[in-house]
Amino acid sequence: MASSSLTAEQLKRIERNRAEAMRRMALRQQREKELEKIVRDENKKPVQQLIAKSYDRSKFSLATSGLSTSPAKYIITYRDEQQPSTSTLSVPSKAEVNHKLLTVLSPIKRPPVITAVHLKQSVVKITFKLVDSKSFQVQFTPFSHSVISVLKTIPSKIYVPEAKVWSFPLEDIHTVEKALQSLDDVSVEIEKISDHVVKILLTYGKSNVSTNKPNLEKYIEKTLVDALFPYQRRGIIYGIMKRGRLLLADEMGLGKSIQALGIARYFKCDWPLLIICPSSVKFSWLNQFESFLPDVNEIAIIEKGSDRLPLKKTKQTVVIMSYDLMVSKQSHLIEYDFKAIIFDESHLLKDGSAQRTKAATHISKKALRVILLTGTPALSRPAELFSQIRIIDSKMFPNYRDFATRYCDGKQGKYSFEAKGCTNSDELAIILTSSVMLRRLKKDVLNDLPIKRREVVNLTDDSIYMNISKLREAKAAYSGAKDNDTKHQRLVEYYYETGIAKARSVARYIIDHYFYDGAPKRKLLIFAHHQVVLDMISMDVAKKGLRSIRIDGATVSRSRDEQCRLFQENDDVMVAVLSITAAGVGITLTAASIVIFAELHWNPGTLKQAEDRAHRLGQKDSVFVQYLIAKGTADDVLWPLIQKKLDVLQSCQLSSDTYRGTNSVETTVDPESGGLVDHFPRIKRIRSTVE
Repeated sequence: MASSSLTAEQLKRIERNRAEAMRRMALRQQREKELEKIVRDENKKPVQQLIAKSYDRSKFSLATSGLSTSPAKYIITYRDEQQPSTSTLSVPSKAEVNHKLLTVLSPIKRPPVITAVHLKQSVVKITFKLVDSKSFQVQFTPFSHSVISVLKTIPSKIYVPEAKVWSFPLEDIHTVEKALQSLDDVSVEIEKISDHVVKILLTYGKSNVSTNKPNLEKYIEKTLVDALFPYQRRGIIYGIMKRGRLLLADEMGLGKSIQALGIARYFKCDWPLLIICPSSVKFSWLNQFESFLPDVNEIAIIEKGSDRLPLKKTKQTVVIMSYDLMVSKQSHLIEYDFKAIIFDESHLLKDGSAQRTKAATHISKKALRVILLTGTPALSRPAELFSQIRIIDSKMFPNYRDFATRYCDGKQGKYSFEAKGCTNSDELAIILTSSVMLRRLKKDVLNDLPIKRREVVNLTDDSIYMNISKLREAKAAYSGAKDNDTKHQRLVEYYYETGIAKARSVARYIIDHYFYDGAPKRKLLIFAHHQVVLDMISMDVAKKGLRSIRIDGATVSRSRDEQCRLFQENDDVMVAVLSITAAGVGITLTAASIVIFAELHWNPGTLKQAEDRAHRLGQKDSVFVQYLIAKGTADDVLWPLIQKKLDVLQSCQLSSDTYRGTNSVETTVDPESGGLVDHFPRIKRIRSTVE
């Protein structure tokens, strides 16, 4: 309706103005393109020609009809190393058509590099990431045809379509980097793998690995070699290939001690052997020698500061001592000049400023073979690994701050440098496993393990014998019984007093060995008979803040089912405290693969049924069973009695089970000690119970 009020002349004028505006816009766009071309052409010429360069006016010739006489300006920027600035280039207007030349004179000593502000190169962010010790991946964003074209020119390339990444051998990393940096049409920002890391991975294996495959049977006693599971044999070969310098970090229960002895024994020419361990397991190491290296009979256990090191230095000489005595006898140990050393529970050396860590570092400086054992390598707390790695190889990570910055989220805090986090953990794991660390989890070697393994732990805690008079009275009454009925009654009383004596010790053992700070999550079935023992275990489990279930004679049927379901399905419920007789049948608790008997029972069938709460259909793991016994108690009577009954059943072909040959270790439960004490099964296959 608005157009109907306009005259024909007005409508024509509007149409002319619209056409003129469109023409001006087209001319302006053409002028911009021509100017961009001039800038590009000039940048390609030698820089000296830019100091005084004339531009032909014809390049700026414009139709003047209807154009404004005011000059149009475009901003040109250039980089000046002495004084960054902005230069303005005026495009000739109608008033300047008589000028034949437009000259740009540079006021600076060094010629500028000219670029138009609206001409930008795209930036591609490229990341190099380790895949394993021999290869790395290239990832980039945003997508770039130029980057892909360059990567395709490298002969060793492998494209992984599932992950949409390019993979290359690690030895080609510098070739790939140079090729990407040569790109002209895109700007690349490369997040590289540290040159030091590449150097470790490329050179460590060549300089620290033996090329000859070791012959175990030739250099290690048959008694030890025959006792090895396949994965343990592979572990010993790995340690030998690493020339006896490694961190053996297999999961608890996989037998690190026998592997360490095998590695050390292969290098017996470098003996005497020094073993540093927690005080509570000194005699466990002695048991290992008796079981697997019985001919090694010159073993000195240093128990106090006044004890002297052995005068003889032979291939049969072994010295075993605690970490505390290592510190106090540091100078003597350095003078003795041990060439082969085993550090058991090496996570005790996690604090680089601690006296024990400093002593261990000094003692091992001249050693040719250094074997560290730990079931908790603290990959989630890498700062704790630094001092252990340094004992094995001081050159691998020479600077703590660099290590902490890269792998521990190290940064300067308010008062000091802090390294409490974990960064680039995958990279660190690749470095360690390819250089000094061997770690296998139970699930990794499950095919090499028997279905069920048993172990007897001999407790030597002083608290067991605090009420020795009661135990002696009960023992005397049992020994003096004349008839079978009286003897059985006295054994029941002796059994009860043993439960009271062991209660505190078994509770400590379970907490210290399975639920220390930083322990891996795993569920346990704990069986006992007497209420006092069940109560003590339940109390200590609760004090540790662990969720648990309890099934004993007072548990009603409906509650039993609910408790079992909770244990099976809830990952936060870690412990089942169970009565041997009340919970030994009719329930399934396969969420656990570790079974601990805090007390024995005179009926082996009852024990077997209790074991099978975990060892039954639905169990996907190898079941590990521990029996905690104490010498000088009713256990001395019950354990042989159990075996005798099984022998009778076996002779009648009523049972294929046996407890004979079950591995035995000794431990002292120390309420002050922290961390894991690792003395788990070193058992021959023929000793294992397999159903």
